[in-house]
Order: sequence, then C-alpha cells, then structure tokens
Amino acid sequence: PVGAEAGTEFLNAAAVLQTEHHPAELLKTLHEIEALFHRVRTLHWGPRTLDLDLILHGESEASSPRLVVPHPAMWYRRFVLEPAVEVAPQMVHPILNESVAQLYARLMCRPLRLEICSTHHNEESGLLYEVLSHVRDFGDAIELSPADPESSIATNSFARIIVRQGTKPKTLQPFNRKGREIEVVGESVPDIVSQLEDLRMAMLG
Repeated sequence: PVGAEAGTEFLNAAAVLQTEHHPAELLKTLHEIEALFHRVRTLHWGPRTLDLDLILHGESEASSPRLVVPHPAMWYRRFVLEPAVEVAPQMVHPILNESVAQLYARLMCRPLRLEICSTHHNEESGLLYEVLSHVRDFGDAIELSPADPESSIATNSFARIIVRQGTKPKTLQPFNRKGREIEVVGESVPDIVSQLEDLRMAMLG
C-alpha cells in the first residue's frame, strides 16, 4: 500500500472496459460502485474496501481537480503496470506515446536510473544535499544521481525527481509530462524522504 496509513496489503487487478461514458462520467460510476462496497473517504491514501482508478481512457486526456487522465502516476507504479500489461499491453499512453508494455519494460530495467534535483533556486541546494544524505542507499535496484535542473533528462534515465521545501498541496500529483518528472514537496527533510521511500516502493513493487 502507498502511504504510511494505507493499512494492510491490497489485491491489485486491471480490467478493460468498453464504454460510451466520458472520463468524468465513468469516474462517477466507479465511485458509485465503490460505495456499494462501503468505501468511505475519510483519509487520503487510507484503508479502503475497494479502490477503482481510471488509468487510461482511450486516447483521451483530462485534467481537473477531481480527475487526471491518463492517471499521472501509472507510468512508474509497478502495482499498476504489472496487472495492466496482462490485459492491455498495446494500449498507448497518449502523452508519453508509449504502450503499456513499453512502460512496463522501461520500469523493469535494473538498475532503475533516477535523477534528483531541487528547483534552480540556490537557497534550496542545501536541501538537496541533506535529502541525498538520507536516500543514498536505495539498494542495487535503483541508481540515484544528482542532476542539473536546467538540463534535459538523460535518455537512459527512467525519471527525474524534483524536490522542494514547502507546504505540500493536498492534491499533489506527478506531472504527465514527456520529461518524466515527479515533483516532491515537503515541509521538512524527513517529510520529503518519506515520500521518496513511497516512490521507491511504488517503482520496485
């Protein structure tokens, strides 16, 4: 489970649907199904009886406070891609322009190469150094290296993680950008490190 208060392990599965609903309409229907299974939304990333996510919707793109399609975290979450590749390997992420099978293959490369940087402001360079001192040992499966925020992400890198200090927005999500950037915002170094640990677990499974 993602998040410190998410509870015990989940059983993950993926399904392909044929629907005439627009993404927002389909999400409403999914929430109605969750309610039938007594889903109660009291805590973000908290324990739940059923969690139905809309990962892809054909070639559609949507962005609103309630719904982002494609799901902005699908491309780096093993627990999403592993079941999805079994049922929809040829389905294409309309922003990254890669199939589910290609996204999964990229995620499963070892070591998984990640770049990490702070925003370009000089006052945050110390923050990055302190964060790196806590996350250097991510294990053999991940290769973590500092990056220049002004340069493009390296072709052999899986993703770039951008860290900055501040109040974490309630709905912070990774960006659906071709640059494969994930922004991590926290009020303290331990808060940021905790989120990086969640990322590591989501990527490695």
